[in-house]
Amino acid sequence: MALTVEGKTIGRDARSFLIAEVSANHDRDLDQALALVDIAADAGWDALKLQTYSADTLTMRSDHPSMTIDKVWGTTNLYDLYQTAGMPMEFHEPLFAKARARGLLPFTSVYDPMDLDFIESLDCPIYKIASFEMTFDDLLIAVAGTKKPIILSTGMATMDEIAHALEVLDTANSGEVILLHCCSSYPAPLDQINLNAMVAIGDTFGRMTGFSDHTIGSIGPITAAAMGAVAIEKHYTNDPNRKGPDHRFSATPEIMRDIANGVRDVHALQGSAVKQTTDAEVTNKKTGRRSAFAQIDLAAGHRITPADYRFIRPGVGIPPTDRAALDGRVLKQNVPMGHPITYGDLE
Repeated sequence: MALTVEGKTIGRDARSFLIAEVSANHDRDLDQALALVDIAADAGWDALKLQTYSADTLTMRSDHPSMTIDKVWGTTNLYDLYQTAGMPMEFHEPLFAKARARGLLPFTSVYDPMDLDFIESLDCPIYKIASFEMTFDDLLIAVAGTKKPIILSTGMATMDEIAHALEVLDTANSGEVILLHCCSSYPAPLDQINLNAMVAIGDTFGRMTGFSDHTIGSIGPITAAAMGAVAIEKHYTNDPNRKGPDHRFSATPEIMRDIANGVRDVHALQGSAVKQTTDAEVTNKKTGRRSAFAQIDLAAGHRITPADYRFIRPGVGIPPTDRAALDGRVLKQNVPMGHPITYGDLE
């Protein structure tokens, strides 16, 4: 299972693909948004992800009590939140361009089919479906029509809801789908993350799986990488104290670097699924393993008995796993006491 997009590979044998989520941290300021591109690139991440929506594509003005939200978001009205958090459409093109110039793969979360033509005009190579939209079948069908790869976040979802979304996408002949396990809480407490569910999702649906992280710090993403996440997404900021709905739970540049370094270390540790002697072990294997050494001077033509040798370190002679190669065999050359008995010494 692997997917290569604009020269970057997402797959089970590759290092976890790191997706830097701008979210609302652009603060509707293009200079701020462009500065975030540099932070992601400098930290060693792979992709820059935006969010493409307006307040009117997500909701509507209403005084219904259900529109009331926690004031921690900076407002108590859902429409006002999205009005503040939505990124101006004119920011997309310069952000896509700068991301590519800095070696990042740019793409976006799309929230409404009406925005697809605009995003397609930017040559968006991947589409993200946010957790909140994974039950919006009309959107799934529209995005499937692009035939581009889809990253589907599964926050709040049950296995049945994931199965339904995949059925919709498969029926519409979508591009390849990568599933992201997610806890849609901001910030998400560590004891609610349940990374074993990420593994279960992959096993159940036979898809590449990753982790969309909303925890504070780096342990969640690094652990997910160790558990096989093909992709990791995280909100980030240049200053968690800035005003705005998402800065407070977003990763700092230092945490972004810690995650990138940790994920690289995890990938190096994982290595190959084939168990064999590594280059780093060759010397110690020779020094620390046992092999046959002559206990007395042995002459050419002598028939070896168990009393003639001991298995000691280093492992430069016949190993103890092949004692049958020694007992009763005849030497074709002298082996002095304290020297290894090798296969080349035997007739």
